[in-house]
Amino acid sequence: MNIEALQSSWVQVGAAGPEAVEYFYDHLFKSHPEVRGMFPDDMGEQRTRFLNGLGRIVTNVETLGADPSFVQGLGRRHGKLGVIADHYPVAGASLLATLEYFLGEQWTPELAATWTAAYGAVAEIMISAAAEPAAATA
Repeated sequence: MNIEALQSSWVQVGAAGPEAVEYFYDHLFKSHPEVRGMFPDDMGEQRTRFLNGLGRIVTNVETLGADPSFVQGLGRRHGKLGVIADHYPVAGASLLATLEYFLGEQWTPELAATWTAAYGAVAEIMISAAAEPAAATA
């Protein structure tokens, strides 16, 4: 995984801020309208949390293996909201579509592979954390 490419591409997409997050959710809800009911009607706070959370993960990706606690917490919270393992590829596809849209010609097969690997690793941590017995997370 090319961490430098991951982080520098995130800086570019993150600069679009709310526009990028809006694109992500528009893509998600158009391609999978069945998940829309899992989100609040007013998406303002959700969009901010998504942008901040993703930024934190990408910024700290090098230490994620040593300290996955933030991502594990996200996984547990998502699990409590009804997110299941099958939802992760759906969100991943919308994230990749968003990155491709905002990066344009800079979106290469290599960068796509890097983001796919990074998202897969994060999703795996979240799914595992959500599946932990309640006693283990208390």
